[in-house]
Amino acid sequence: MPEAPAPTPAESIPAKFRRSLSAKLLLLTIFFVLFAEVLLLIPSVAKQRVAWLQARIEAAYLVGLALEAPAAEMIEPEVADQLFATANILGVTVSRGGANIQIFAPDVDEASPPAMHYIDLRSSSIPDRVFDAWGSIFSSGDKMVRVIGVPAFSRDGAVDIIISQKALRRDLYTYTRNILGLSLFISTLTAGLVYGSLNLMIVRPVRALTRDMTAFQGNPEDPRNFVRPSLRTDEIGIAERSLLALELRINDLLSQRRRLAALGAGISKLSHDLRNILASAQLMSDRLAKSEDPRVRKLSPRLIQALDRAIALSRDTLSYARMEPGSLVKSRFCLHALVEEVFEDTASMRVAFVNEAPDTLDILADRNQLYRALFNLVRNAVEAMAPEGGEPAADDARSNRVTISAYASALTVFIEVADTGPGLPEAARARLFEPFQGSLKPGGSGLGVAIAHEILRAHGGGLDLKSSDQHGAVFMLTLPVA
Repeated sequence: MPEAPAPTPAESIPAKFRRSLSAKLLLLTIFFVLFAEVLLLIPSVAKQRVAWLQARIEAAYLVGLALEAPAAEMIEPEVADQLFATANILGVTVSRGGANIQIFAPDVDEASPPAMHYIDLRSSSIPDRVFDAWGSIFSSGDKMVRVIGVPAFSRDGAVDIIISQKALRRDLYTYTRNILGLSLFISTLTAGLVYGSLNLMIVRPVRALTRDMTAFQGNPEDPRNFVRPSLRTDEIGIAERSLLALELRINDLLSQRRRLAALGAGISKLSHDLRNILASAQLMSDRLAKSEDPRVRKLSPRLIQALDRAIALSRDTLSYARMEPGSLVKSRFCLHALVEEVFEDTASMRVAFVNEAPDTLDILADRNQLYRALFNLVRNAVEAMAPEGGEPAADDARSNRVTISAYASALTVFIEVADTGPGLPEAARARLFEPFQGSLKPGGSGLGVAIAHEILRAHGGGLDLKSSDQHGAVFMLTLPVA
């Protein structure tokens, strides 16, 4: 049986670790601290090279002074050779009083002298020192290096020494390795401290928030899944409290939708029986209207009006529940003709109607649904202009007026429905588009504007109250051109 292929480096790391915010934070901290240490290492290697060379200059100068003194007082030549060898110095020449005095000569083959590299510590710039230092690290072989410098305690001369490039490179290697090791230790320690601190202050609270959000997403109606805010006053504490407020709001909305769904289901089941009952009641009311008893004939219009309101309430409630974008059947038609149809069906309301929609304006929409929206708005406008308990009188037809106008831009069709009523009170405007909430008239369901609003939203448009004052109210309907 063939063996399974070995996992790649990426596959060998657990997926959970690679996705963890803590792991990313730890790796990034190590990387950035190492990067900062490397930036510091570049000039520090140049400084170490200069210090190493200057130390050889000082040593060569001191040993030279010892060799020039009387033999009884200073070191023997053999001891000086050992000191030079220990310092990796191959040759020494001291300049004093304008004369060059050779203290120690390198042991080289004069027939084929080795390549020589020249360094002058008296005049080199910082960029040159950095470049030469890293050039020494990446060099090869064992060339001789001639170095000229001034000792710290020399009054009138310089020291010219010859050293081994290999010895200089070996010292720079050791220094770089130590610095990198120390940098790695510091970066790891720093990363661990930063990781522990941020993990305690940020990562764990964020992880707890994530768990709470996931649990709330699974069952938003269970109060046990709500986030439990801490007493923190920073951004994490603000996020916890904001999330709790959002969860409570969503829970309230879900409860409302559940109640509305139960209400819609109940009304749907009772709709058939209710229609039969209302139909029978309407037949009885028609017979009562023909009664010869004047008291019965006086009460029958109020009975018919109450039955009409009950039928309208049932119809509007079901219509609002069934309004969905997927239920639209769009076609292109003339808006002016649709407005005329709405006005014809509301002609008995004893209000003057003005159709200012251009007869050349064709729109793309669901004709039946847009008719319902306009009809509801016109009916609401007429009811707003009616006196308490009835329709506008015939004498008020001239002053009570509903006007529908329209115009179009490149992308949007605008339709205005204006009336000359008293305007909407502040309490009605605050909850205008909420079902069962936007009406303050006795017997009103508050569904007319809510249904129109849902119809326009299903079309990709909107419905807004453009203005409302003592001179009347203006609703603005918007529809996309295409």
